Amino acid sequence: MRCLLDKVTARYILQGLLRLAENRNPGIEEIFALDLFSISDPEAFRLFITPPAFNILQKLAHMPKYSELIHLFLEQIEVALPSRYFKRWARRLREFGFTREDAAVLTSASFSTDKEGAILGMRFVATFDQPMMRHWLSEQKIIRKRFTAMKKEIPMPYCRASLPEVLRPEQINA
Repeated sequence: MRCLLDKVTARYILQGLLRLAENRNPGIEEIFALDLFSISDPEAFRLFITPPAFNILQKLAHMPKYSELIHLFLEQIEVALPSRYFKRWARRLREFGFTREDAAVLTSASFSTDKEGAILGMRFVATFDQPMMRHWLSEQKIIRKRFTAMKKEIPMPYCRASLPEVLRPEQINA
């Protein structure tokens, strides 16, 4: 199974790790994010972040206070790389009223791959973004119809892409 972390979920994981390293108690969102992080397993449950989130972490990794934690985080996380049809599906999701960033995250969950190009998409998107989750659910029927129509027009393996479940971290069962 694969799960894409949005940037807020990734931030909560890192904040939780920092609080634990400083012997402070993590907040509830950090605990939920850390629980998801703790079940990651390269064989059974892989966690991914988007390239923009990775770029931000690369910049922060040079700061001594965060360097060790970011390296620990990046050892267990992979970067979801856009695949073919990423731009097309992101454009269509924007037509449904999603922000550019939300459309990119949701599209990554359907049309992204790993560095080897061995996978296509994710089963879950882990997010705390309630407005995005509500909008995703409210538009699900028409999104699914449009997605199915698009998949009929595209070649293998992209026609096997799927839509993700968009959930809070504590709702994801690996």
